[in-house]
Amino acid sequence: MVTAMQQQRTHGLNPMQRHLVSMLNFNSSEEAELRLKKALEQFYLSEFENMKATMFANGELTEEKVAQGAATHFRTAY
Repeated sequence: MVTAMQQQRTHGLNPMQRHLVSMLNFNSSEEAELRLKKALEQFYLSEFENMKATMFANGELTEEKVAQGAATHFRTAY
């Protein structure tokens, strides 16, 4: 079975990424690019908020875990 990561290494981009790239060929102005970026930001923010709400609802994420994560230092030690 080929994993998604192996497929991406083989093909570079997954089918959705290739589709989006082909659609971007029609972008005709800087204004259109800015509108597209804003739409993508809003889409992924909505996806994130939905995922977060689901995780809170099923107990996978709690306020305590959020606070613990905020207090954790993730930088690599030198």
